[in-house]
Amino acid sequence: MDRSFLFLALILISCDSRQYNTATIPPSPVNLTDINSVYDDYNSNSPNFGETSPLCFSSNRNSNGISFDINFKLLDIIASHSTGKLTVSENTSRNLDVYLSNENINDALYKLNTSSNEFGPYLIRQGLRHNGNNSYESYVFLFSSDFEGSQDIKFLHNLNSVSYTQPQAIAFLNSPKDDAYPTITSDSSALYFCSNRKGDFNIYKAALNKKTTVLENLGDSSPKDVIEVTSLSSIADDKCPLIVDNVMVFTSNRAGGFGGFDLYYSILKDGDWSAPINFGDKVNTQYDEYRPFIKPLGKDFTNDFMIFSSNRPGGKGGFDLYYVGVPKADQFAQQ
Repeated sequence: MDRSFLFLALILISCDSRQYNTATIPPSPVNLTDINSVYDDYNSNSPNFGETSPLCFSSNRNSNGISFDINFKLLDIIASHSTGKLTVSENTSRNLDVYLSNENINDALYKLNTSSNEFGPYLIRQGLRHNGNNSYESYVFLFSSDFEGSQDIKFLHNLNSVSYTQPQAIAFLNSPKDDAYPTITSDSSALYFCSNRKGDFNIYKAALNKKTTVLENLGDSSPKDVIEVTSLSSIADDKCPLIVDNVMVFTSNRAGGFGGFDLYYSILKDGDWSAPINFGDKVNTQYDEYRPFIKPLGKDFTNDFMIFSSNRPGGKGGFDLYYVGVPKADQFAQQ
């Protein structure tokens, strides 16, 4: 068993006279101060496991504001049953099992980052694997890069070795325009992404074969139908889709928002996406809110954890990452 996860579990249950059985993520956005820099930090993703997990995000900090790379930090989300205190911060311990098993993400970043811009990391966890006496997490790692000119969606993985493969373009998705922010449904039946292939950015869908693996689907070079999802698209820019269970969250500067880009959600029901709903003024501002993702935290929390980026005043500079509590997936339809 992962010793760091056990340690965190002991923190949660060690007090015999617990005062707090559950914790709640704040309903108003909180700046991820430990993670952010004076540069632009946005477009994040984290696989859904444990209270300590890897967080990957785009930032132009490494080039002093010139180009965007994908970065890796270890994020703690810990609630104490004895005090009710919620702690969300960077974990800088390098001896935790969860860090050691994810350290090879740095190898993925070494291979995927270029002198151009890399955006929208999306990690699909494939389980713990073993290399001699050491264990490591395996992922299919999706992202986009404009190294060849326009943004193209690519992937790499470490399913066969502790080291990651070289990035490979997803042939059936990419066009001469910008294609970015891939996300896959929970049943692996479809891949969604955004593209400006028709002018404005809209959300598109490509069907996948559920009978094969994610890796086989992504590496398939045969043509596939790529369809614009009209129920989610507008005459403005609709970008950065991300799916958790039956909920899609994305960003749009469509009419009716609070200004700039706002965050929206849609519910998948009977195979169709509902009309997008604005997250409201508790989350959105007159500035830009960008690339949201939801991280379910389980029964110890009354709600789920959403990270997004915003250039609102009060941050460290440029775009910062923020977190906020949102309904659990089965509660969204009740909002």
